[in-house]
Formats: sequence, C-alpha cells, structure tokens
Amino acid sequence: MSTPFLNLAGIDYAVGNRSILDGIDLTLEAGRIYGLVGPNGSGKSTLLKIVARQIAPKSGSVSFDGKPAADWGSRAFARHVAYMPQFTPATDGMTVRELVALGRFPWHGTLGRFSTIDREMVEEAIVRTELEDFADRLVASMSGGERQRAWIAMMLAQNARCLLLDEPTSALDLAHQASVLSLVQELSHERGLTVVIVLHDINLAARYCDSIIALNHGQITAEGAPADIMQADKLQSIFGVGMGVFPHPVRNEPVSYLL
Repeated sequence: MSTPFLNLAGIDYAVGNRSILDGIDLTLEAGRIYGLVGPNGSGKSTLLKIVARQIAPKSGSVSFDGKPAADWGSRAFARHVAYMPQFTPATDGMTVRELVALGRFPWHGTLGRFSTIDREMVEEAIVRTELEDFADRLVASMSGGERQRAWIAMMLAQNARCLLLDEPTSALDLAHQASVLSLVQELSHERGLTVVIVLHDINLAARYCDSIIALNHGQITAEGAPADIMQADKLQSIFGVGMGVFPHPVRNEPVSYLL
C-alpha cells in the first residue's frame, strides 16, 4: 500500500446559509490519481480550493504528511503542493520557458538567484512534457492542449509532491484530453505524486484515475476503484440520470453511457 500523504477530516464549507461541503473525510495516498466527479454545484472545485489553501474551510482539518496545512509556511507549502485552477491566469507576452520557470519561485524566492539546479529543473520539465519545440513560443499563441502541457511543465518544475488540477481537459478535444491525462498518469506513477483531478467525464476518470471520489450536494456519495464505481445503479445515484455500462471492446474496462 502507498503512503498516505493527504488527509481531510470533517471538512465543512458554506456561503452564507448555503452549505457547499458537509463532513468531508478523505485519506489520499502517494503515487495515486484521484478523480473528483459529480454534478455541477456538487462542491468539487470548492474542495480542491480548500486543499490548495485558496480558501479556508468553515470547520475541519487538512494535513499533509501528518502536518496540519495551517502549519506549513507559504513557500514550504508551494514546494509540496501545486494547483492549476479551472481558469489559468493570463500569460500575455510570456514564453513557455518563462512560464515553466515560475515553478521554481518557491525554491529561490523573489530576490533569490536562478541557479543551475533551477535551470536544469526547468529544462527537464520542458523535455518531460515534450515541449522542446515550443520552449520559446508565446504561451498565448499555443493550442489549448499545448497550453495545458505548459502549465503541467510549470508544476513539474515546481517539484511538488501533490498536483491539484481543476478540469484540465474541459476545453480540449479528445486527442488532447487523452494526451494530457496520459501524461499526468505517467508522472504520478513515475514520481509517486498524489494527484487530484476534477473531471466531468466519468469515462475519462475511469480510464486514467486509480480511484474515483463522487460528490453530490457537498457530500461524498461514492468512493472506490473505477470498476466499483462504474456500475449502472451507482452512476445513476451519482448523476441523477439513467446510465448503462458495457465493457470496452478492446480494453475490456467499463464504459458508461446515458440511457
């Protein structure tokens, strides 16, 4: 069994009188990819933001490596956890190499010198994401799939142990969805990374994630291996619509469809 890296206990979150998350308990292991799925408004992005320390829970605790998240300094936290929001910031005038280099900021700081190690980490991340031919291109001039790979390269240069990705495939075509998720899967297993991905497509989650966590109305309604989640009755309870499942004709893994 992998080593537990991320623990959430009793996480609640509300906006005014409206509850968004209610009693979330999770233990996530290193070297595994977790897919967060569920209907719109179920609390997926909110949960990811809490883990990323973008917002604070109303109650409950988050810990990394057995240490409460609140006890991590900002720079130390950024060295361990990398977060890619659903809508990434503008990169006007920035090349791919410059974007990837931002991942080294937690290691050298504003006034710190960009060292040989920093440069090596940036180049390694560019090579690992197969962006060598794009390194001097403006990020804004690239396709959606190429831009997502550039952001993942930045997270790799950051050398974080936990990657948090909020709908990284939402604006991509099928080929780029497969490319980005295959890359994330390979990196997680190669480097022992804990990865949490918000996905709308349950079939993508089943194919690329080691475990699926389903949210609805701010609560965890199902959690387990893809084969355990990809059952007609469970899918209907998660998404609220009739769904069927059949085995993939080549890979034999379960594939869902709307009835």
